[in-house]
Amino acid sequence: MFEVSLLPRGSFQILGFFVCFRVLHYFVCRFGSLPTSIASAPPKKIWIYRNIVISFIHACIAAFLSLYSFFDEPAMLTDMIKTWSSTSFILVSMSTGYFLHDFFDMLVYDARDSIDLLIHHIVVCSAFCIAIFCKMYLGFAVCALLMEVSSVFLHFRRLMCLRGVSKNSLLYQVNGIFLLITFINFRFLTSAWMTNFCIKRHNTLPFSHFLFSVVGMAVMTALNVKLFVALWQADFKSGQTKKVDD
Repeated sequence: MFEVSLLPRGSFQILGFFVCFRVLHYFVCRFGSLPTSIASAPPKKIWIYRNIVISFIHACIAAFLSLYSFFDEPAMLTDMIKTWSSTSFILVSMSTGYFLHDFFDMLVYDARDSIDLLIHHIVVCSAFCIAIFCKMYLGFAVCALLMEVSSVFLHFRRLMCLRGVSKNSLLYQVNGIFLLITFINFRFLTSAWMTNFCIKRHNTLPFSHFLFSVVGMAVMTALNVKLFVALWQADFKSGQTKKVDD
């Protein structure tokens, strides 16, 4: 007979946060109001809006906790392998639960058009589970979650687009500036730092963990480059072209 006590440490936390995000999804779908711009839109567009709302909530929480984790335990800046803290453990468990929820949500409603994100979630959840179950690499996982600082502005941008906010509005442009700054600092530079960390410590890591981390960072970097190019063409490049034409 299967014994619950045999489950790895952290399993209940991940499951608990997964349930929390599923409950949040239910309340957003059941009671969340829709903007007039998409109230009569196709079901997929309505699902996208609700999905981004939940992603925005997670990004805000994860961004704050990831920054706080390094203030709470500064040793994680120099030792991202063995350093552990309760805040980082809760953060990584919560984010694993969220990514499992989001994976399930996309698999049901948008699997065909979300291949990149589904791969991203598989890589992230695998890496986070290693950190949680082994009680190691939590600093590395928290460092990866610094990317959620950029996601706050990224998701806010998408919500504004779905709500029909003009790209010429002050709010949209200010958000775009913060998105550009945080994208470079918390996605590109953070990815480079993490990759450099793995390469410098390859002799102290199990080969399977080193290989997984390098492949994972390569996938993350490729997705970030693809996303940045799309953002540049949609907002920044079009804005520059308009100024030249004027």
